[in-house]
Amino acid sequence: MKKQKKSTVTLPKKKIGMKVLIPLISKRENNEKFIATACRDAHEVFLLLVIDTEAMPGQFGFAASEIGHGNQLMQEVKAIVEKNKKHCSDVMEWGSTESKIIHLVQLHKIDKVVLVKQENQFFKKLVKQLEEKTEAVVEVIEVQKQN
Repeated sequence: MKKQKKSTVTLPKKKIGMKVLIPLISKRENNEKFIATACRDAHEVFLLLVIDTEAMPGQFGFAASEIGHGNQLMQEVKAIVEKNKKHCSDVMEWGSTESKIIHLVQLHKIDKVVLVKQENQFFKKLVKQLEEKTEAVVEVIEVQKQN
């Protein structure tokens, strides 16, 4: 009597949700509506705080003198993300904001980068570079300034 060969079928893994990166560059990412929108379809959320030694304080990103404020903002945003029942990882990097975002997108296979809209030349350049140099969807959300 011959033994029958068992056939196995491997089904592709179903993607549960997407990986979302929220770079903390506007200093207004701790907005609950922004986080709810940014994380809507996310399975995993990455927060990125870049200590940019080239940054002009108060203009774009965090300069080295603002590490404490940046870390506090990251903890506030992480608490809001986790309140929305999303897995959240936080990353602090030193260097160029643009290159660190691009590297993190590539390293973790990020599906979407969500940014708070800013009106400056650095922000417009960043959005353009992310769209050109990554496969990730770039979403820009307007957040009202808090008084």
